[in-house]
Parts: sequence; structure tokens; C-alpha cells
Amino acid sequence: MNLLGVSLIVGFTILFSVLAVDDAFGTFRESRNTIKINQTNEYANYVHFQPEWKSYPRNLIVDVTTTWEREVIPGEEEQSDISKHGAKQRQNGLQYINSKPVVAVQYDYRDCESQWFHYAKTSLDFLGYQLDMFRENDSIPNSAYSDESQKQKLQNGFAQFVPICTSKESTNYKYDVSVNDDTIGFDVYFVPSYVQQWYYFLYPANFEYYSDDGCFANNYQKFSGQCNGIDKNGGLLIVIPDELSRPMTKISVKLTET
Repeated sequence: MNLLGVSLIVGFTILFSVLAVDDAFGTFRESRNTIKINQTNEYANYVHFQPEWKSYPRNLIVDVTTTWEREVIPGEEEQSDISKHGAKQRQNGLQYINSKPVVAVQYDYRDCESQWFHYAKTSLDFLGYQLDMFRENDSIPNSAYSDESQKQKLQNGFAQFVPICTSKESTNYKYDVSVNDDTIGFDVYFVPSYVQQWYYFLYPANFEYYSDDGCFANNYQKFSGQCNGIDKNGGLLIVIPDELSRPMTKISVKLTET
């Protein structure tokens, strides 16, 4: 056999070996079964209104609890670590909502990559959460003023986007939203992306939200619903008037993937 023939045989053998190894690794990667775990993430966003707001110098806290089904490779899931995911993760920043400045103080991870709990949670908080589980999740419309007044008030209002967590391309969520200020109501929308927080005020003609029953509500003080087919980049947009009456108003949000 001449040299050219030997070279061709060796070359094909090497190429076949590379392809076989690559295919083996590909098969190995595909065979690494994932498991699904129920995970709960908690965090709070603190909002300090600046003098441009009617609500100045009052403050807002948006307290979020998200329970979802996370897809992980066995042995690679992280354990919750309160000491690690506590005050060290605080981020302060000036933001503009509806063209007016607020100082947002955000705590903890919000990237859905690990399980964590808010460092400031106490046993009383957890007890309160458990008690809520036994209460009826009735929706309570705002009785302080009319729906038409709400539309007018929200033109100068504040909005907070709350992202969802999911391992899927699209998903379904049950949710509960409530506010502890009985002088105002909120509007709530499941929206496809974070940018809708800006479109709501700046480009209302481009504002998009999921319009199926249960995906939105107008002028409520407490609302419970379910929304299906939410994009993985979507989330909950909560809008309130710029008329807070308490030194610290609290909006509680509970999200549960179904």
C-alpha cells in the first residue's frame, strides 16, 4: 500500500474517532437527567420617594415571596444560606419612574439561580405567612374612590415590576397582591417583559399585558388570580397612585408557579 493510501486510512480513522467521542459526550450530556424541586425565594424592595413626588417623604416596601419549580442536575442544587444571602446583597440606586426620581434599596438575589430568604425575616413573619394560608383568598375591590378616579390618579402614579422565576419557556402562576393602605387601590397586570414598566407611563399606546381573565385587575386593595401562558421574561406590574398616607406602605406579593 502506498503512502497516500495509508494517510487516507489514518485520517478517516482519526475523524471517525473524533466524531464518535463527540457523539459520546453529546449523549452523556443529554443523558444527565434533571430533577425538579420546589423552591421558595423571598426578597423586599424598599422605595424612598424624592421631593418631586406627592408622597414624599413617605416610603414603600414591596415584599415578594415566589414559590416555583426549579429544574436542576442532581447534586448541583444549592442549599439556602441566610447568612450568605443577607444584607451583603443590598444595592442602592437612583431610579426614575414616571419621570420622577426614587431611591430604590434592593436586597438579596433576584436572579432565580439559587434559593434564598430575606435576611430580615423573623419568626413572626413566617407565622403570619402560615396564618394567611388558612384565610380565604378573597379579592377586595377598592372602596375609597371610583374606578374612574383610579385611572386619573395612576397617570401620576408609581409602578413596580416583579419578575417571575421559571425553568420553562412559558408557565402559569397563581398570585396574591395586597396593600396595607386602605386609602388607595392598585392596578396589577401580568406583562411579557420588564420594559412594560416604562411603556405604561411613557408610551401607553405600546403597553402590553396578558388580557385573559385573572391576568389583570384594576382598582383593588387585595386581589387573587391565576394567569396562564406567561413568557419566562414576564412578570407582575403593580401600579399605585402617588397618594400614600402611611410612613411605610407595604405591598405584599405571593407568586406560586402551577
